[in-house]
Amino acid sequence: MTSAIRMGVLALLWGSGFLWIKISLNQGLTPGWITFVRCLLGAAVLVALAHGAGQRLPRDRATWGRLVVAAFFCNALPFLLFS
Repeated sequence: MTSAIRMGVLALLWGSGFLWIKISLNQGLTPGWITFVRCLLGAAVLVALAHGAGQRLPRDRATWGRLVVAAFFCNALPFLLFS
């Protein structure tokens, strides 16, 4: 039974993203701003979780460069296309 509840909560969380995109577009936000806010909120949550777990962010430029490329193609571009 708990698996069904977890799956339902997950479906609500994932599915509600499209509802919020539609509402945001109807309120006058551009797809670029929606993408920026989604990525900013996601990054804030990840930084908070990493900080809470005592992990540090990478320091070298090469790692950050790879992260930026991966974030663009795996997060920002799909979010922009969804919007």
